Amino acid sequence: MEIITRHIVTTDWIALIFIFCLSLLVILRLLNVVRFFDFLTLVSSSKYITLQKHNKSNMLFSALLVFIQIVSAALFIYIAYQTFDWQTETKGFLLFVQIAVGYMLFILVKLLIEYIIATIFSIEDLIQEYVFQKLSYRNYLGLFLLFINLFLVYTFSPSSLVLLILFFLLVFLNCVALFSIYKKQENAIYSNLFYFILYLCTLEIAPYFILYKLITL
Repeated sequence: MEIITRHIVTTDWIALIFIFCLSLLVILRLLNVVRFFDFLTLVSSSKYITLQKHNKSNMLFSALLVFIQIVSAALFIYIAYQTFDWQTETKGFLLFVQIAVGYMLFILVKLLIEYIIATIFSIEDLIQEYVFQKLSYRNYLGLFLLFINLFLVYTFSPSSLVLLILFFLLVFLNCVALFSIYKKQENAIYSNLFYFILYLCTLEIAPYFILYKLITL
């Protein structure tokens, strides 16, 4: 009987990340129980968005949710790196940190440009409300993705097909969320249609196209 050496990659740091994110969820619940459960029902109710969009005390709550989103997305991309066996100079935790920092910078730069454009065209209120809703839905997807990652890391080794299906599912859910936002804001959009189309092409399509080109170079 031939002995086959099994190569085991340590996931201790991934376990710590999951523990940290779950601890953040506990902190979010302790900060405001009502707001936390309103967020959990975001898909079926707009109460969270309606009550919190003008609430400045919501900033810490939203910031922690964005952090969980960043960690979840970075971990999913890291799993994709391992599954597709993409060659990189860095490995393990350092690779995860690079992905997380890159994703965070992408979000921050995009938000900065969004607010600059909103100021130039005097549509700050419209963009502020739109950005809050978009971030809320993406934070919700980030929470969903956190538990998907937990399943992928500790239940079975995902195949390339499984990851592709999950990726397109997330893209589809994101598009559904955006369509829902546009539907709710259709009156404001129609009154600023030119600026909104310019915004959509510049900041909702072009950045991802550029990012895709950079990744596939």
